[in-house]
Amino acid sequence: MLHARTHGGLISRSPYDADNIGVWNLLGHSITKDVLTESFAWVIATYCNPHSDPFVPALGLDISAFHKLLQSRFPHFTALPQWLEVQEGIVGDGGSLDEFPDLLQLLLGYRAVADEHHRNVAHLVATACMGGDHLWQDLGLPDRKSLSALLTAHFPALAAKNSGDMKWKKFFYKQLCEREGINACRAPSCAACCDYAKCFGAEEGEAIFFLSLPP
Repeated sequence: MLHARTHGGLISRSPYDADNIGVWNLLGHSITKDVLTESFAWVIATYCNPHSDPFVPALGLDISAFHKLLQSRFPHFTALPQWLEVQEGIVGDGGSLDEFPDLLQLLLGYRAVADEHHRNVAHLVATACMGGDHLWQDLGLPDRKSLSALLTAHFPALAAKNSGDMKWKKFFYKQLCEREGINACRAPSCAACCDYAKCFGAEEGEAIFFLSLPP
């Protein structure tokens, strides 16, 4: 089952052309329909589209690693040459994604296993962090619980540090600030901060509905 946002984001991104690959096109060429594969399809279709803002070419992977990811997740998918060419760009060229490398390194440093799979998931999450919604939505996940499960499975030590259940993007940026010795909040504790609700409030956002791929 593939989840999508009720404002029609999935449907509007489904058509594809020379440099825009739709979610349906990717999933229609996958072997499995697990949540992680669906998330890769959503993020690739959303952020590897040069017309999107932000645009994160190849999820920040080098082009050979991106090819391998596509082949492993969507083995029957053949990308158009024009689309692949634009994936050879560098993250941040002409954009404002300066924080991408730092977020990526944070995730890579906390991988449960230093292998290719966990590297790809780190790139997936770092790419989705560039989006403007809650992270679970930017990853195309059905809810925040699914996001917490994904992060716990792939970055357990990092996920465990979020003991107060802070919103994940806020939490990641807080980790980066602490690494740099930056105290971005003058309150003595999160509970005493006037912006507490922004970091720990509910993440209802847009409703999610489910769509079945055609047989």
